[in-house]
Amino acid sequence: MKYNFLKSTLIFCTIGFFIPGFTAILLLGIQMLFTKNGIECSDSWKLIWCFTWIGMLLLPFLFIKNLKKIKSQQSLKTKLILFNLLEYIFIQASLASLITDGKTLCYGSVGQNGLEFVFTGWLALPILLIFSYIFKILSDNN
Repeated sequence: MKYNFLKSTLIFCTIGFFIPGFTAILLLGIQMLFTKNGIECSDSWKLIWCFTWIGMLLLPFLFIKNLKKIKSQQSLKTKLILFNLLEYIFIQASLASLITDGKTLCYGSVGQNGLEFVFTGWLALPILLIFSYIFKILSDNN
């Protein structure tokens, strides 16, 4: 089945250019839930980053594994959108762990805490395009 992975991902990337603040708020909300349940703020970021690193690394392999089972283009389109959204968030959070730490995010007073999530969200976009190119190659080979 021929499917234009790159076109669908380019559309997502166009939208993704404008949403990193929203996904950062989602990540902040998850951190706040952890903190509300008794996990110290900076430890909750470590937990989030651990989860997102695992997700970022595993999700492409799971998508590739399921790529062979998908029969309809509508199902493939839906799964690609879901993949792009989840992988975008995973990459955004994981890359942020390389340029900041939980203590800065929780207790920093610089005034732009969390801004790194916007930049790492933008960095996630070309990575998603690379994944889509790989998916296209793998799909064409089947």
